[in-house]
Amino acid sequence: MADYYTFRRSVVEARGHRVTIVGKPGVWSWDALDPGTAALLEVAEIGPGDDVLDLGCGTGVIGAVASVLASQGCVKLVDCNVAATACAERTLAANGIANAEVLLADGAKGLAPTSFDLVLSHLPRGRAVQEELIQGAAWVLRPGGRFYLVAHKRAGIKNAITATCALFGQCGVVRQKKGYHVALAVKPADLQLSPPTDDYVTGTVTLDSVATTLVSKPGVFAWDRLDEGTAKLVDAMEIDARDHVLDLGCGTGLAGLAAARRTSNGRVVLVDADLRAVESARRTLAANGIVNGEVLLSDCALAVLDRRSGAHRCNVVITNPPFHQGVGVDCEVAHQFVRDAARVLACGGRLFLVANRFLRYGDLVREVFGNVATAYADNRYHVLTAVARKPSSG
Repeated sequence: MADYYTFRRSVVEARGHRVTIVGKPGVWSWDALDPGTAALLEVAEIGPGDDVLDLGCGTGVIGAVASVLASQGCVKLVDCNVAATACAERTLAANGIANAEVLLADGAKGLAPTSFDLVLSHLPRGRAVQEELIQGAAWVLRPGGRFYLVAHKRAGIKNAITATCALFGQCGVVRQKKGYHVALAVKPADLQLSPPTDDYVTGTVTLDSVATTLVSKPGVFAWDRLDEGTAKLVDAMEIDARDHVLDLGCGTGLAGLAAARRTSNGRVVLVDADLRAVESARRTLAANGIVNGEVLLSDCALAVLDRRSGAHRCNVVITNPPFHQGVGVDCEVAHQFVRDAARVLACGGRLFLVANRFLRYGDLVREVFGNVATAYADNRYHVLTAVARKPSSG
């Protein structure tokens, strides 16, 4: 949609208060109060003097409500996604909240131990990521502090409750709503914990027939492997020695790394909205001695668009766009990738996009670029390509 980068307001009722939420496409549940978040807010006991952490804040709705209820306390909202923290900052401002701040961070890393009375978290899917957030919650809670967690049954709430129980000693479901379960755990006074660690893992994959070091962690797409879609993209993309390349939604950085190896006299910029992906890509490039690439934190191509002039358009955009949000499918980010690719490509520049075959992006690519072709296809994936005919403004 043309207004992907436009922030929009909605008003929700929670705990007897009307709260303005500022959201945008690309952030999960940006235009509604989803049932899981509503259920968590219905049961969480938040006192006026509580210090509260909203762990994985998204648009900031949980943290905003907590800030109103904990009017004499301090509230921190944390997320690893730059689009989410941009929404959360605007949500706090829209409600005139002065006792809260938003942090772009990887979970609880960097937060002081025993500094919160209450942690509230709508957990994402992914067992390892959930366990990391649960351990972070335990680390920052004061003895006797309460941890409220919520997730959908399809997002692994059963395993999350089991992991919380193993760490805290007990954890029970206090609310169920439309497939979501809210659970509560209390931190024991004698719980001994180690601080959150730098848990990036180093492994080896074969990329372009070359043994390649991959440095990543759970929470980043295909963090421990070269996924098949990216492999098909690397095989199909055409990169010349002097090309300037944008890897849009870089993840671990493997596609951008392959491009950097091919464009020996050019340059590659890798962008991603997730702080963990950016760090993974930076470490992966460094581990492989890549010096003609840089990695930027960016909502779609916004960081590149902000600093781009017409004289610095790129020649190639490569992308394996995401299409998951929560437990469903959402293609809005992928659609904006296509539009942004047209904006950054020089005339004659080339797009290479890989996607599952059931994701029919061909019509959109043709609409935006005026042309589309298939560089590769099998029964699972296709790599679409297009040529920029003239600079695009939107």
